[in-house]
Parts: sequence; C-alpha cells; structure tokens
Amino acid sequence: MMLAKTFLVAVLGASAANAHMLMTHPVPYGKDSLNNSPLEAEGGDFPCKLRGDTYTVTTENIMESGSRQQLHLQGQATHGGGSCQISLTEDRAPSKSTTWKVIQSIEGGCPANVDGNMGGDASAADPTFFNYTIPTDFAPGKYTLAWTWFNRIGNREMYMNCAPVTITNSAAKRSNRVPVVEKRTANYPPMFVANVNGCTTKEGIDIRFPQPGTAVDYNGQPANLAPEGEAACSGTPKFGGDGNTSSGSSGSSGSGSGSSSSSSTAAGSAPTETSTQAGSPVPTSTSAPVETSVPGIPQPAVSTTAPVAPSSSSSGDSGALTGSCSPEGAWNCVAGSSFQRCANGQWTPTQNMATGTQCTAGKSADLTISAVKAAREVSAMRFRKRFIGDSHHA
Repeated sequence: MMLAKTFLVAVLGASAANAHMLMTHPVPYGKDSLNNSPLEAEGGDFPCKLRGDTYTVTTENIMESGSRQQLHLQGQATHGGGSCQISLTEDRAPSKSTTWKVIQSIEGGCPANVDGNMGGDASAADPTFFNYTIPTDFAPGKYTLAWTWFNRIGNREMYMNCAPVTITNSAAKRSNRVPVVEKRTANYPPMFVANVNGCTTKEGIDIRFPQPGTAVDYNGQPANLAPEGEAACSGTPKFGGDGNTSSGSSGSSGSGSGSSSSSSTAAGSAPTETSTQAGSPVPTSTSAPVETSVPGIPQPAVSTTAPVAPSSSSSGDSGALTGSCSPEGAWNCVAGSSFQRCANGQWTPTQNMATGTQCTAGKSADLTISAVKAAREVSAMRFRKRFIGDSHHA
C-alpha cells in the first residue's frame, strides 16, 4: 500500500513537472526548442530561456501601434496563479544588461485564477487570455516582447518567454500621413526580476510589482494579494534589480504607494478583470516574406459579479462611506473621482483616481476603471469645414 502511494505521488509530481506554462501567442522565438520549464534558479538562462537557437525567428509578430492584443498561454500547471508582466525592448537578442519597458502588469490570477493547478496536460491551452495594448509611445520598428510570471504556489520560480515583434503605424496614421510620434518610452518602468537573481518572492501570495507601470490589471482573489507596502522579494539582486524597488519615474510608484495608474488600476489597489476566456477571436497569420501573425481584436470582458449590498453606514449611493462594512473586499467609487474599500470590516479613507482615469460610481464587488477621453485636436481641414463650410455646399 505504501509502495502504491509512493508511486502515485511520484507520477503526480512528474505530471506537474512536465505541465508548466509557455507562451504561444505572440509566437515565441525558437518555438520548436522552447520548453515549458521555469528559468534556471541561478539565472543562467536569463533572459528568454537562453539556449542554442534562442533568438531564431519562427514567426514575426506584426502589431499596429495602439492596437489591442492578446497573450495566449499553454499548459495547466498554473501553481495557484500569481503575477505577470508584459514588457518590450528594442534588443532583438536580449542579454542580462538589456533594458526592458513594462507595458502591462497583471497582479494576481495569472496565468489563471485557480487555487492550484488546472490539470496535467502540458499541451492543453490555457482558457484565460490576457489583453494588453501596444502603446503609441513605441515608434514603429523591431522589438522583443517578454512575458514574465511569478507563481503563487510551489517553488519560488520565474518564467520568461520572449517573442519577436514588429510594431507598425496604424492604418489611420498611414492613410492620414501622420508623422511618427517621438518615442516617450522613458515613462515605462523596468521589468521586475526575482527568484533567479538572489531576490526571492514570498510563497502563497500574489505579489504587487514595485513598479507596475501605468497599465495594471487584477485578475485574482483579493485575499491572495500581498499587503500594501510589502516588499515583492527579499534579498539583494545580483542582476535585473532596477525594477525591484519603487520609483516615481514610472508614473506609478508601485507596491503600497497608493498611486493609481492612468489606464487601469492603482498598483494592486483597484482590481478589474480584463482577461477573456476561450472563445475570443484567435489570431490569424498573414502572408509575407517572413511568416507573420496578426491577432484578432478581442471583445471586452464582461463582469458577471453580482453587485454588493449597500452598507448600513452608507452616506449615499455615490458618497464616501464610513464605519462598518460588508462583504470584505467590496469597493465604493465616489462620484467617479475617488474610491475606497471594505477592509477588516471598516471602510478605508478615500483615494483619488489617477489623472486621466475614472471609476463607475457606486458600490460593487469590482472597481470598474476607464480612461477619461480627452478632446482630440481638430485638423486644419476639419476646422475649415466646421467654421467656414464645405465649398461643395457654398
């Protein structure tokens, strides 16, 4: 009986070891030689799982500036979720000294919002997709995109897959002959690196990134999120430590700062689920001298969470709340410009939304955040037509 039990544990362990996660879209470098294991514990294969054909271009991923994209993953050993980042660099053969720019952080529920693993099939597609946008601050050209993941449960690991990306001008810019926007990538923070460089994350929590950037989503359980102000990792990083401490230069001060982002949430303090489930459009490929893939544009995620019942201490549907509250983790958006949360049975003080963002007023289980649309500049031709009149109708 003991022998049978030992054998079963060994089989399950082998199954989990062979069922880690890897990125399938964008199509990674060296697709045929890429395995699903984490990076080496001492960082020998950082970045991008260095190997013989690390930067072989299997498929060049073509993405329009400003377009919405999807991250697709494969595997079922999701280790209770965790936190992920999507980053870009101009290097097409990144090294330890490469500077990465974070364009999307997902704090919790990545690669899936589950308690443990989804199963043992390494070839199964992850049913959760993650949305991100190619910022217009990145000028058209060739880049390397990286997906990095820090698992919540299990050995302290870092996963990293990289893909070749060509950013192009949008169709609108091409048709209107709009000049290329000057790069403003200095506003994007460096990638967080841990578990391979001497700085180790804590098990059992979804870490808050010290410098999450201006696009932050939360896709996990609020109870799993690291407390405000808790360091994302402990120890002195031997390399890649630029993204391991909070900094005001990124536009979001990160872990525990209370500073919210311009396009999504405060650094872990205002979660919205933006991932889409299986059934969303699957990216297609286009014909070109080098095989290219152009992803479809996904539909926005729809929250199915029931609204939270009003608190007895409410001071109005859109006003700030005080005193006791329930259920734990509920959110209250005050007039779209500030928010507070039910924590430890009490409503927290309100915090202002980041410049350029607003929330949907009222109480709910999820804080829905959107960008405030700025007025667009009027071109000379549109100005002439608007105030002088179209010559055809004179």
